[in-house]
Amino acid sequence: MNLSNRIKGAVAAAFMVGVFFSGTTAKAQQVTPPVQQQTQQNFTDKELKQFADASTRLMDIQRKGEEKMMKILQEEKLDVNKFNEMAQAHQQGKLTDTQATPQEMTAFNKAAQRMMEMQPELQKEVEVAIQKDGMSLDKYEQIMAAYRQDPALQERLNKMMDQQ
Repeated sequence: MNLSNRIKGAVAAAFMVGVFFSGTTAKAQQVTPPVQQQTQQNFTDKELKQFADASTRLMDIQRKGEEKMMKILQEEKLDVNKFNEMAQAHQQGKLTDTQATPQEMTAFNKAAQRMMEMQPELQKEVEVAIQKDGMSLDKYEQIMAAYRQDPALQERLNKMMDQQ
C-alpha cells in the first residue's frame, strides 16, 4: 500500500466518528487540532519517519474502529448502506425525510449513539499513536497539511516508505 493510501487512512481514522455523527466541525476539531494556514515545508528525515510511523499506527486504529462499528451495525441489524444514507441525512438535518422504517430509525439511533460513545477512546488512541515516537499533534498536522499541498514532499515520503 503506498503512502498516499496510508495517509488517507490516517485522516479517516482521525475523523471517522466526529465528522459523521456530530453534524458540527467542533466535534471533528476535538479529534485533531486545526490545520494551520501556513505550512512548513522543510521537515527533517526524523520528523517524516515519525509521521510515516504514526500514519501506519493510525491505519491500525482505523481498521479496528471500522470493525467495531461494523459489529455495532450487525448487532443493531442495520445495513451499512442504509446506515450511511441515514447518517448523511442526519448530518444535513434531513433524517426525517429518509424512507426509513421505525425499526431502522431505532436501530440507527442506537448504533449512532454507541459509535459516538467510542469517540473519546478513539481520540485518545489517535493522540497516543501520533505522540508515541515523540511527535507532537501540531507537527503531525503541519506535515499532513504540507503533504496534501506539496508533490515534492509526497515523493520524498513515498521514497522513504519504499525503502522501509
